[in-house]
Amino acid sequence: MVDVARACALLAIASAAGFAQARPLSGQAPPPDPALRARIAGADVAAGERTFERRCATCHDIASDGAHSKGPLLWNVVDRRAGASPGFAYSDAMRRSGHRWTLEALDYYLADTERAVPGRSMDFTGILDAKSRADLIAYLRTMSDAPR
Repeated sequence: MVDVARACALLAIASAAGFAQARPLSGQAPPPDPALRARIAGADVAAGERTFERRCATCHDIASDGAHSKGPLLWNVVDRRAGASPGFAYSDAMRRSGHRWTLEALDYYLADTERAVPGRSMDFTGILDAKSRADLIAYLRTMSDAPR
C-alpha cells in the first residue's frame, strides 16, 4: 500500500514538472539550468554557426551591421528583451511575452517555439536535439558587441 501511495505521489510530482515545462515563457525565463550551461560551455560554436546557416539564416541576419529581414536581426540577441528590437514588426504574442532571451529562454524557445510563445508568427517548429541547440546558442553568444 505504501508503494502505491509513493508511486501516486511521484506521478503527481512528475506531472506537475511536465506541466511547468509545457508553459509559455510569458514574462519570465526558465530558471538557471546548470546542465544547459554545461552543454553550452562545451558546445561547438562552428557547428552552431552551421546550424544557424541551415536553419535560421533564411529569415534572420546576424551581422553587427545587419538588418531585419523576414525575422528580426539577431545580433546582440542574448539577454535582449523579446519583441523589443527597434524597427521590427513583431507579432502581438512576441511583444507581450515579456521575457528576456536568457540562455535558458533561448533553449526553451528553440526546442518548441509554439509551446514557448503561442501565437508567434515565426514559422519554425524547433530543434529537438539538445546538443544542436547548445551549439546554436553558443554561436549566438558570440554574435554580440560583448561576446560571452
